Amino acid sequence: MRRGLLVLLVFVGMAVSGQDVRAAEFGTRYSYQQLQDLTEKGPKGEALALGYMSLTHSFILPYKMTGYYALMVKGSGKDLNGRPLNVYHELSQEKIEQMQRAGALPNPLPPYRRTIFEHMFGYVLWWCIPAALLIIGMFSMLGIDSGKRGQA
Repeated sequence: MRRGLLVLLVFVGMAVSGQDVRAAEFGTRYSYQQLQDLTEKGPKGEALALGYMSLTHSFILPYKMTGYYALMVKGSGKDLNGRPLNVYHELSQEKIEQMQRAGALPNPLPPYRRTIFEHMFGYVLWWCIPAALLIIGMFSMLGIDSGKRGQA
């Protein structure tokens, strides 16, 4: 059993050791992708952009991805978590429809597509667990951790 746990730890360590993967994260990571510039201006005359906010939820490893459309002040900076500093708010479906009727947003909205790597690493916890159990099962079938140490 100890060897099985060691193999599990080594496998999880290998899974999170890549540079693009955020190792041992807790909480939510935000990333923003600008989709389209808007002709409408903000309350203080700022240029606005339509974008998509992706949220990656993690408990040691990422386990879930969500997202929503958002308005952002064009060209604004980012905070320490990578979120745009001036995201106005999440655009609900009702708000999107209202802004489309007013001509402020395009109809249909530009699509946001995640890459295959975002999907793979956004749900890495869910494929690491069965892979680790499979490796432990293979070791136990081969008799590597059979508990017969020191016997001839």
